[in-house]
Amino acid sequence: MGTQGRWAILHLNGEKAKMMLLEKEAPKTCNAFWSLLPLESYAFHAKFAGDEFFFMIPKILELENVKEFSAGDVAYYPLRQTVCIFYGKIKPFGGGRVSVFAKITENLEAVQKFGEKLKAAGPGSMKVKVEKGE
Repeated sequence: MGTQGRWAILHLNGEKAKMMLLEKEAPKTCNAFWSLLPLESYAFHAKFAGDEFFFMIPKILELENVKEFSAGDVAYYPLRQTVCIFYGKIKPFGGGRVSVFAKITENLEAVQKFGEKLKAAGPGSMKVKVEKGE
């Protein structure tokens, strides 16, 4: 485990990427997300926000750790119950009010490739799997 604690593995079209949970900055969101793992969901690419894809989760949480985000950040968007993964240039939609709760720490390139393929393939055409890191 890293210095901050728990981490998860994203499975994206046969590739893997590691994300570190930001437990000090967003403890409630991290705990709720962790309790859902392992999970599998269809991914959707953002229409207006730029290089972002997201998937839905069955949790309603309040905002915490609201800050500017960039490529590699993973956030929860409470208005749509989605986990957002930012992989490039971002134009925040809806005021950018998300809870940043994790950071891609290994293989951002796989996340970027997945995002580009998803954008070309269309909504709901690809799945994201997330499991607890060991």
